Amino acid sequence: MVDDNAAIHEDFRKVLCGKNEERARRVRALERSVLEADGDIAAESFEVPLYQVDSAFQGEEALERVRRSEREGLPYALVFMDVRMPPGWDGIETIRRIWAEFPHIEMVVCTAYSDYSWEEILEKVGSGERLLFLRKPFDTVSVKQMALALTRKWQLTRSLQSYVQRLEAEVLERTKSEERLQFEATHDPLTGLANRASLDRYLRAVLEGCDESVGRFGLFYLDAARFKEINDTLGYRNGDLILREIASRLERSLGNVAFVARVFGNEFAVMVPSIDSKEAALQVARRIGQALEAPFAVESLQLEVRVSISIVLHPDHGVTADELMRRADMTMWEAKRAGGEVLFYEPKFDQFSPERLTLLGELRRAIAAGDLQVYYQPKVDLKSGWVEGFEALVRWDHPVRGFMYPGDFVPAAERGGLSEPLSLWMLQKSIEQWKDWNTKGWDFTVSVNLSAKELLVSNLPVLIGEMLQKQGMPPQRLVLEITERAMMEDPARARETMLSVSRLGVRLSIDDFGVGYSSLVYLRNSPVNEIKIDRSFVSQMADSNDDMTIVRSTISLGQTLGLKVVAEGVENERDFELLKQLCCDSVQGHYICEARPAPDIESWLTSSTWIQPSQGAEPAATSGEASDGPDLR
Repeated sequence: MVDDNAAIHEDFRKVLCGKNEERARRVRALERSVLEADGDIAAESFEVPLYQVDSAFQGEEALERVRRSEREGLPYALVFMDVRMPPGWDGIETIRRIWAEFPHIEMVVCTAYSDYSWEEILEKVGSGERLLFLRKPFDTVSVKQMALALTRKWQLTRSLQSYVQRLEAEVLERTKSEERLQFEATHDPLTGLANRASLDRYLRAVLEGCDESVGRFGLFYLDAARFKEINDTLGYRNGDLILREIASRLERSLGNVAFVARVFGNEFAVMVPSIDSKEAALQVARRIGQALEAPFAVESLQLEVRVSISIVLHPDHGVTADELMRRADMTMWEAKRAGGEVLFYEPKFDQFSPERLTLLGELRRAIAAGDLQVYYQPKVDLKSGWVEGFEALVRWDHPVRGFMYPGDFVPAAERGGLSEPLSLWMLQKSIEQWKDWNTKGWDFTVSVNLSAKELLVSNLPVLIGEMLQKQGMPPQRLVLEITERAMMEDPARARETMLSVSRLGVRLSIDDFGVGYSSLVYLRNSPVNEIKIDRSFVSQMADSNDDMTIVRSTISLGQTLGLKVVAEGVENERDFELLKQLCCDSVQGHYICEARPAPDIESWLTSSTWIQPSQGAEPAATSGEASDGPDLR
């Protein structure tokens, strides 16, 4: 109640705050009279209202009371407002000021005078439709009726506002949830980059709007090497930190000119518009390489991450999203096989091309029919100067395509699911050849290459054991060569297989050592007996101080760990003598003898100066442990 007359306040309290039964009865009657027009609302649904009446004697005091009640969370529903309240604001000015801050409050103007015209009131308060007038002297029933109706109106309005606010909050939360779900469906949760599905949609959208003049762009696939090793050695948390940093560097480096996505694990994709030449694409690849060449700080370590990059150009290498992404993926696989290069797509990479599918079918039939050939290259012990064994290498004399080396068909076999039957065929033929030589008085070792897929075959040790037993071959006469890259495909499972094979007595060798990803820790903890220095270092060591250092260090490292060290790719006497001076254990290469079929090898043995006079002598055993990988070259 706002009035400068204290008696008025007391009258309102008597009318609204009496607590006898008569009051309750009469209030219920008033409720029914107000609500009986609405048949859907039962009067019994409302309790008898209990009012709290507060007083203010001037307009300024009234406004402050309203402010305080709002702050305390006990807002006023209704104000009975006198008009004349000298010397301060009059009632209409007070209403205007209260409504300016709290427009939800119901107002009743109590006056005995016509101080303002209706137009003046509208001009003052902005709207008169919410104002009710109570003439003095006022009737008790009128006061109660107004109080009941207006407080109920205020309650319903508040309830409606609260309901609308809840609905708005629910809609907002649902919208945020849908946006969140949409973001999660199109983005990688670890890096925040777009995911493979998002890349696919983006490419399709771009291709739909492409015309011949502006539709040229490049799609780059990146594979960050060594992540299996990093995760196993440093933990997945640190591996994730590096992946996030790679994502951040790619975004910073390429800015707004590229669409960057994480497509899988440690694989990323970058789509760059307006790539109109191979040179422009190579510039982007160099930019990516520069962004990632700085070491990554992980705990107290500085790690270098090497990337393989594949490039496909639209429309040169494909015109659909599926075609471009598939070819980018297979080209990246070829780049990884090449040891971390930048490669453009070539048709020969396409395992699903008609030519590749035809080749796979022919290879499958050749394996089944035994139409492939096994060539053997001798390995010479440098201390004695005599042949100690042979490496088995596959060849294919194709009836139409001509003589084919492993690089011409082994990659297709690996990607087409034929590496396992090819490797098992090689094992079988090599073990049978050992038996044939053994009956002729030769007791050499035979080395066979295994791929990463064979290392993951759970029954491989059983199959090898059965082959050895059938031919009567001592397990130590068989050497399985495994590349570093093959070992790191799945180090845990590879090591398990290698341990099982090693328990048979079979020796294990790491092929192409120095170009892969094996760490000293992994080397120490694996059942490896031998390491083979890659030919790329051997062939250049006489002319390159760096390569000479690598070869010397590898020999020292291997022998310190109790491993036999073999140098491959020895092409001349100079390299042979250098390796002898460096105390390398064994060598192989064209200087000794090129790879030949078994009958030719036997002819070579009968006249070779590399053959031990007592042909059946067994080479000295070497301590150490195993490795993986078929090089089938």
